[in-house]
Amino acid sequence: MEIKTGISLQTKQQLSQLQVESLNILAMSMTELKDFLQNEEIENPLVEYTSGKEEAAPITYKETERFYNGTDRDERRENELYEIEDSEKSLEDLVNTQLQWEQIGETERKIVDFCIQSLEQSGYLMIPPKDIAKDLGVAEEQVEEVLSMLKELEPQGLFASGLEECLLMQVRGMDEEELLSDIIRNHLQDIAEGKISTISRGLKISSAEVRKLIHVIKNLNPRPLNGIGGEKAQYILPDVILEFQDGQWNIELNDKWTGNLQVSDFYIHMMETAQDEELKSYFENKLRRARFIMNAVEQRRATILGIAREILKRQEDYFLGKGQLKPMTLEDIGDVLEIHKSTVSRAIRDKYLRVPSGCVLFRSLFTTGIVSSDGNGDVSRNTVKTKLKELVAAEDKKKPWSDEQLAGLLQDAGMPISRRTVAKYRMELGIGGVFQRKDG
Repeated sequence: MEIKTGISLQTKQQLSQLQVESLNILAMSMTELKDFLQNEEIENPLVEYTSGKEEAAPITYKETERFYNGTDRDERRENELYEIEDSEKSLEDLVNTQLQWEQIGETERKIVDFCIQSLEQSGYLMIPPKDIAKDLGVAEEQVEEVLSMLKELEPQGLFASGLEECLLMQVRGMDEEELLSDIIRNHLQDIAEGKISTISRGLKISSAEVRKLIHVIKNLNPRPLNGIGGEKAQYILPDVILEFQDGQWNIELNDKWTGNLQVSDFYIHMMETAQDEELKSYFENKLRRARFIMNAVEQRRATILGIAREILKRQEDYFLGKGQLKPMTLEDIGDVLEIHKSTVSRAIRDKYLRVPSGCVLFRSLFTTGIVSSDGNGDVSRNTVKTKLKELVAAEDKKKPWSDEQLAGLLQDAGMPISRRTVAKYRMELGIGGVFQRKDG
């Protein structure tokens, strides 16, 4: 047996501890950011935290609907916190704002209702699709299609079948997704028992890299339903506000109330005049920490605002109610801003954008396009759905078109999609099958 030796050179990009923390700050909600800054002041003597303006009085979810449709601009500016008041319905409201139930058929609505009512306190759906289908008397395929939609909702991990799937759903799109997924699938117990070397050998990576990956996993949310549907009222806080007045857009990050950090002049002077080298070194470390946090917060602001501006360029007509949502992916925004799609994903995580027509999740604005057959670019799913509705409305009700025929008609209209996709869109629109639509 011949043993060969050699040197293999590999280039591998690894995130430093500071880079990981900077990304965690980017992913924070406004409330989490405020708590984080307050905690930094407690732990770091060189940090001075200046509290922002007082939070505006919350308004109920139903009032939010009226608020968007008729309140004057000045009053809108005073209300920045939106409350989902009815604790028993808060989860339904959260789903409703993202799924748009008015476009979902009766059968799918029944499945959604069943899934919501069956959620564990953790946010997991422990009942298999086969059992749901049997209980409701519907096709298992329909249940799986509805579940796939529900699992796209925020917060990430909601409607997962258990802890493993919940965590896997949250690491999608991350730089180290493959390694993180491997650890989640095969080494969760090793993490709990602190067996770093076991994971290191299993994945053939260094212990230092394992620790960084574990740090990412420990910052995931294992209970996505926490804080939703409890006794306390739930709130929606828009992270970015888009206003349109006199033909001009104004983009504002709604973070004034979170407060700001600054470096303490008193302790800076103490550091500069300190004779004790150990004390001086302590202050220097704390100063570096303070400056890092301040820079990370500013970078967070710049990234979120940059993403909002790029979205506005693409979706201006949609925000003004003049057009459909255009195809737009995380990669599209990331390429323009020269950041990775996973950074875009972190930046928009659980964040809301307030536009003239209402308050929407950033995530809901991202849709994949369908390549048009005429070579004139992509068309969004919304555009395809609109065309599908038109075709069904114009069909002969005595001989309605099958999904296969509808797919062919959409192909002729420059929208090539499969029969299965037609069936999915049809159900999302609440359009019945051939037999349900047939007259006589």
